[in-house]
Amino acid sequence: IRDLAAYVAVMKKSDAIRADQVASGNDSKIKNTRTFKGFLVNCYQPVECKLSGQPHTIHPAPGTFQFVYDFEQFKPGAEVTIVGVENAENFRWVERQQHLFQGITPLFVSRYPQEQSKDLLKWLLTIPNTYLHYGDFDFAGIGIYLSEYKKHLGGRASFFIPSAIEQLLERYGNRKLYDQQKSPLVLAEDENLTLLIELLHKHKKGLEQEALLIV
Repeated sequence: IRDLAAYVAVMKKSDAIRADQVASGNDSKIKNTRTFKGFLVNCYQPVECKLSGQPHTIHPAPGTFQFVYDFEQFKPGAEVTIVGVENAENFRWVERQQHLFQGITPLFVSRYPQEQSKDLLKWLLTIPNTYLHYGDFDFAGIGIYLSEYKKHLGGRASFFIPSAIEQLLERYGNRKLYDQQKSPLVLAEDENLTLLIELLHKHKKGLEQEALLIV
């Protein structure tokens, strides 16, 4: 240890980076430090935001995404709706799904790999924007929405259901998804989810999100 006082300070510092650890103790691993944080964002039209207090435009080129590392300093415009996408393929091809999100300015965020870090939820809790959950139309997808997002975001969160959901269930629904999953409890005041669950029971099928890429 080159500098004992500096070493102790680094050990007490909640946001110490590995460079600090090398400087004080010649070892980047003297303390367990997260070196990769944040989440992916995507959009099919420019989305204005602020990053570290400076104006910034999110508009990845087709086939690329943007990764937000300093998410604590990432603030989208008040008009932006955050759309949480459950599956990778739908996140990749957002431009194919523009017709589903008319009338809003969506910024798509990827759930994967948020099971490990929860950075996405931490960020959502710090901003006032509306959150729209776009996932699978089955009991598992509803469960993810209720337990990971609605539980924490309350009235700011809603579950996206396409207007043609019944026709989609009839044509592309999967009976195994219905048979293998348990219906979640849904509060009576959430009429949209109650309607979706009734349709799942009616057709005894679940619908994977990727079906919306082909309609």
